[in-house]
Amino acid sequence: MADDNDSVELRLAKAYRDEAEQIKKAAEQDRAAAEYDRAQAARSLHEIQVLEKSIAQRERRLVELGEPKLIEREKAAEAKLKEAREVMKDYNATRHGAARALVEINEREKREAAA
Repeated sequence: MADDNDSVELRLAKAYRDEAEQIKKAAEQDRAAAEYDRAQAARSLHEIQVLEKSIAQRERRLVELGEPKLIEREKAAEAKLKEAREVMKDYNATRHGAARALVEINEREKREAAA
């Protein structure tokens, strides 16, 4: 009967050992996943810091170059372009009207000459 107890105890010990190994493997996988996630987070943080530094440098450079003045000049140029388009539109309408008037004059002169 001592052998039966030993074998039961031995089987229980082996079962606990197997369970412990499975738990250890799961813990190792969790740890590896956590280390990967940590590395990804660190990489993302670094990329964000580099990007923010680059943006800050660009903003400083734009201020040095007079970005507000550049924006004002761009708006003024856009306004002048709009004005020029309106002038061209008016010019084209006037030119079209003049061409129609010339055609009418020519037709009238032809009628008068034929009469």
